[in-house]
Amino acid sequence: MKVNLQELAKALSQSDMHQGYIDIASGKVIIMRDELGEEEAMNHAFDIEDDWEHYIPLPNAVDSEERNLMASFAAVQREEVKTRLLDILQQTGAQLKFRQQVKRLLLKSAWEKFQQEYFLNVARDYCEENDLEYEEK
Repeated sequence: MKVNLQELAKALSQSDMHQGYIDIASGKVIIMRDELGEEEAMNHAFDIEDDWEHYIPLPNAVDSEERNLMASFAAVQREEVKTRLLDILQQTGAQLKFRQQVKRLLLKSAWEKFQQEYFLNVARDYCEENDLEYEEK
């Protein structure tokens, strides 16, 4: 089975809040969501633990690269926006201030598209590093 690259990218974009796995037998992306009941989450965790060699955990792709992602987005903006965003990234509380500034500058949809492309690339690289077949839909 092939991993759906869109699903994997979505899971990676949430990897700072939810642990995810890939079932290598089915290609299914599994996300441990908060809305799972306690019993359902425990059963799911036990299933993975009992058959761990068939699951690959997803890395936290958000926390490790968030600042670089923001800097990369800033770098492709027009000069005055680029300067403003890069200055914000040098401040305390940079991530929150960056998101607020992106919203004020009406760049939210451009930022979201940039993030989607980034996580698609991370998903593609992840599949290649782990010898997983994938499909882009």
